[in-house]
Amino acid sequence: MTIRLHLLLLFLLVTALTACPGEPVPTPAPAPLAAPAAELPAPPDPAIPTPPVTADEELLTGPGEGTPDVYVPLTPIAKTELAAFLKTTPSQLERLNPGLPDPVPGDTLLTVPLDYITGEGETLASVAGATGLAESILRRANRSLDPQATLPPDTRLRMPRLFVVYRPMPLDDIAELLEKSPDDLRAFNPELAGVETVAAGNVLVVPFP
Repeated sequence: MTIRLHLLLLFLLVTALTACPGEPVPTPAPAPLAAPAAELPAPPDPAIPTPPVTADEELLTGPGEGTPDVYVPLTPIAKTELAAFLKTTPSQLERLNPGLPDPVPGDTLLTVPLDYITGEGETLASVAGATGLAESILRRANRSLDPQATLPPDTRLRMPRLFVVYRPMPLDDIAELLEKSPDDLRAFNPELAGVETVAAGNVLVVPFP
């Protein structure tokens, strides 16, 4: 009888223990991953000389230069009219914008030539006539060339940068924006003589040294 009682009590004890679940063992939070050390760029090697400036880089050096100029017409425009507006020629536009349709659709992103590649028999005077730029500006931009000579084909001429006036602006404000003087702007743009406020739609030649 005593043994049965002990066995019954043991059975009840085991049953009671299994019926009451114990507290869950907490899972330790994962340790944060260490951020990889930033790789610092290697300092320049003083033993390696700085590469020389190429002829093309010399051609386009100057304040604000080094990247191509772009222009987006707001409405469709004939290619010849667009070239005249940008003081270049249709062939020069097509050189940098292959497959350019005629008329040029509005909202077309165009690369504006910063140079001019001559054809057979061209001179500075003929290039001035073709682009609408003053010959004196082309001579000033290309001092190393004989202004009277016939240029060899594929001669690269430096062309001035342009500034498109999208809204009426005082000439003094344009000069400040371009970091030039009003007198310099008038010297490179004779049509500005006596003008104090430049109307929208004008294309100005940006003065250069």
